[in-house]
Amino acid sequence: MAEGFLQAGFKIPNACDFSAEAALTYQNRHKQLGYSDLKFYQGDIKNLAKPKKLKEFLNGNEISVVVGGPPCQGFSLTGKRDENDFRNFLFLEFLKIIKLVKPKYFVMENVEGILSYKFSEFVGLSGRVYENHFVTQIIREEAYKIGYEVRFEQLNAKNYGVPQNRPRVIFFGHRIKKYKNKKVDLVSPPEFPGKKSEVITVYEAISDLSFLTNGKESDKYNENFIVTNYQKQLRQGITPNINGQTIMAHSLKNHKAAKHQNRTERRFSLLKSGESIGELLKRLDKKQYKELKTKKYRCTKLHINDVAPTVLTLPDDIVHYEKGNSRILTVRELARLQSFDDSFEFLGKRTTGGVRRKLETPQYTQVGNAVPPLFARAIAIEIRKALIRTVNNSKK
Repeated sequence: MAEGFLQAGFKIPNACDFSAEAALTYQNRHKQLGYSDLKFYQGDIKNLAKPKKLKEFLNGNEISVVVGGPPCQGFSLTGKRDENDFRNFLFLEFLKIIKLVKPKYFVMENVEGILSYKFSEFVGLSGRVYENHFVTQIIREEAYKIGYEVRFEQLNAKNYGVPQNRPRVIFFGHRIKKYKNKKVDLVSPPEFPGKKSEVITVYEAISDLSFLTNGKESDKYNENFIVTNYQKQLRQGITPNINGQTIMAHSLKNHKAAKHQNRTERRFSLLKSGESIGELLKRLDKKQYKELKTKKYRCTKLHINDVAPTVLTLPDDIVHYEKGNSRILTVRELARLQSFDDSFEFLGKRTTGGVRRKLETPQYTQVGNAVPPLFARAIAIEIRKALIRTVNNSKK
């Protein structure tokens, strides 16, 4: 989200994340862009959402916009949707931050599952007990009590220049006051971004990286490939540094392919474009099924002339489209599908598994957790327009 806001012309003096690896990547990127004065809090947002701690952290900075994406696993339609999942309650900590900082605007991003999620019982910041309420109702009512009107829409990243089907719910909050039982806008309400007509395909996004084969790694581009406009953009960079100039990538980062076993390669090679492993297994004969069965049903092969499915946090969810190159994507290829500049480097372990997955945020997970920068940019542009309208209206 921050990357897109930087692209829209915002400055980001303060940021926070629970993950040590995500913090490392984020701070490295801002240092690369020349922002040496960034204050970063790595830890539990519950600790940061305390008045004294937050005041020290902000260090006098006046914040116009607060942007965040509270963990969404508890709301996801593909997860357990356990009401007792502690992550389900972290949007309340986000609202605590809003209450303390009092920005003109806030932006919150979450999965589409948040639209249908209900709490049987929930205690808000105001102390009100909500029974059998949707999360969206709670967010709107709690935000209204602290002086914000909230509107939300489901948007899809593929409509904003991102080569990926990624539906997400975007919440906009803007400052209001209550006067004689009426709502008065203190700032100009932002509009949601309109859809772009152009759709970027998988081929346009990653075709120049397809030279890499099973188990190989490269830090050099293969110049035998014709580079698309999208690829040129990300190689040259979209995000400006502190001097307003973009950073061109002269070498490849995060482009290492997994080493697959023969059985895995064979399974991948039998996939049709756009087909999942679950669908493949249903059409295999008994002998093939016995040889190639697996529990990873959701893994899907890319369609060369379509957008990618949603990039998730596990590396083995998406298979390359190219025949004879049956492998999962590299971190860089997934970053391309997320619209990250090639100069953006993901730090920490490439991947991890088992119990370590609960403790670490490897590169693949960082990419999957991210808001696509071009999607965030479209959102940020509308917030900036609203800020400018607010300033202009105050001069009248």
